[in-house]
Amino acid sequence: MGTPSKRDLLAACLWAVATVAAVAVSDSVFLRTLFGAPMVFLVSGHSIVRAIGVRTTSVLQHLTYAVGASFGATIAGGFALNAIGSLTPLGWAVWCCVVTAAAALVAAIRRDTPDLPAWPALVPLRLWQGAAVMLAMLVATSAYALAVRDEAHHREFKYTELWLLPWASGGAGRITVGIRSAETQPQRFDLEITLDGQPFAVFRSVAVAPGDTWTQEIPVPTLATRQTAEARLYRPEDNRLYRRVSTLVPRI
Repeated sequence: MGTPSKRDLLAACLWAVATVAAVAVSDSVFLRTLFGAPMVFLVSGHSIVRAIGVRTTSVLQHLTYAVGASFGATIAGGFALNAIGSLTPLGWAVWCCVVTAAAALVAAIRRDTPDLPAWPALVPLRLWQGAAVMLAMLVATSAYALAVRDEAHHREFKYTELWLLPWASGGAGRITVGIRSAETQPQRFDLEITLDGQPFAVFRSVAVAPGDTWTQEIPVPTLATRQTAEARLYRPEDNRLYRRVSTLVPRI
């Protein structure tokens, strides 16, 4: 009996290193998926199965064990990476690389590592059949990449918040107005402040980027009677009222 071939272990290690490199140097969803999906679902588990020394009698059986072992390594990786605060794409890539390399090393050192099951005889594949398979793989991979990209940029609601509050420290003579954007693109607004119905302050073309917050403290005269301050937010392109809020100004 010849010595079992272990070239597959070297290939697994090379794939793991290539995955780390792809994640580290590129933020392309397609490239990360191309290297990461086989790494997470098959390659790491294949090395683990070889390291344990599980003897399989068919390719399908070996692939089933490899996928199951990959899931186990992924679950363990989730706990480990969460504990050290590294639940990032690069953290996952490094984890899979370490697991694959360690398992491959154990499998290479073992003298009783069983050989891989023989592949079944290949069925002749016509050119149009191969083209159809490649097209299906391209469509599926592209659809997944688009879904991941859309999920990253999806916002359930697109809106802008406006608030008007008495001074945070509780003192008299100031009010605070704020704008927070949850839009998908940078916006410009006109902001008008009135005091008891009379124009008091105006801010033109206030620029707010998605996710940013703009605030302004405004000094107001203090009286013995309560005053009502109102803020109105307009879109400059159509001058239509977008938001309106009000608050009571603390009296002396």
